[in-house]
Amino acid sequence: MVEKNPHHHKYYTYVKNEKDADAVAWTFLNKDEFVKFPYKFPTLGDDEIRANVIYTGLCHSDSLTGRSGWGPANYPITPGHEVVAIVSKVGKNVKEFKVGDRVGWGPARTFCEQCISCKQGRDSVCIGLPFSERGLYGEYWGGYSTAIQQPAKYAFKIPEGLPSDRTPPLLCAGVTVFAPLFRFVKPGDKVAVIGIGGLGHLAVAYANKLGCHVTGFTSTPGKEEFIKKLGAHDVQSSSDPESLAKNASKYDIVLNTLSTANQKMFGLYLDLTVPEGTFIQVGAPPIDEPFTIHAMQILFKNLRIAGSAAGSRKETKAMLEFSALHNILPMVELFGFEDFPKALDKLENGKPVFRCVVNVENWSKKNGFYKQYK
Repeated sequence: MVEKNPHHHKYYTYVKNEKDADAVAWTFLNKDEFVKFPYKFPTLGDDEIRANVIYTGLCHSDSLTGRSGWGPANYPITPGHEVVAIVSKVGKNVKEFKVGDRVGWGPARTFCEQCISCKQGRDSVCIGLPFSERGLYGEYWGGYSTAIQQPAKYAFKIPEGLPSDRTPPLLCAGVTVFAPLFRFVKPGDKVAVIGIGGLGHLAVAYANKLGCHVTGFTSTPGKEEFIKKLGAHDVQSSSDPESLAKNASKYDIVLNTLSTANQKMFGLYLDLTVPEGTFIQVGAPPIDEPFTIHAMQILFKNLRIAGSAAGSRKETKAMLEFSALHNILPMVELFGFEDFPKALDKLENGKPVFRCVVNVENWSKKNGFYKQYK
């Protein structure tokens, strides 16, 4: 049996000498090997843009994909879907962007434009293309690289008020919590945010500015004042069953950022919702850790169960504008490009406060990978 060349990819050409490369990525050759990968892009498509990555964020989805936690990955794979970059080259059909523009990408790269979801403006849940094609990485590669080349139609101009080093997580974590709140909440609603981490700290801030009364649920004692500074009006325990039981049926909207499969705790979280309220799940567990929703809890309280992963183009643009208007920014820990493995280790095995972001620009400019095309 002939083993697959770990450096072979149908779109990107590995080159041994970095001097001959268009870009350098941090790439999973398999679920255990995470290495620097010099490569050449395919020819730029008429509807695509190429851009120099300046900052890129790390998300647990990247790790779960790269480690085959969501099923076998298409190795070699370069993840990264929290990307801020400067346009360096545009295809001949691209009108919205020009060289020098500051742009961002989130989890989506394209959509079919023909399915019922796309026609209704819900392009983030396009059903006309497989996710490996419409996701920013899968068949193609994402932002763990000095450059990125993707279709222009799912790139976003970054508002001037948003700093490049703190914007990347907004494009995934930010819109993941903003979009369902934007869909479901109304001013005056009581909102519970479970888990004050990479998603939850942004959810608290958004819910506050959307005019809601916000309660943060945390498993970490002593964070009350910190969580209130984020925008919470109240703080409760997310790990004490007795405390959770006392808060049952109090919240119009419950947003769960945790990916726990603990059935007892999940049932207690679900029961926080008022009758005819909405429970929103945004935390994504590994594929082998499903949890069960008990039908009777839903039936007896007429509950609405919603899921949300990122958001549409319209919702992402609204999130960026809302974040700039209200100065809502994620808390991040910064790493250099050479320290990508350290950033990944912090994501997987540490507790970053609250998101890991890599400065790609400095290394690119120092090593000749900040490309400027005519």
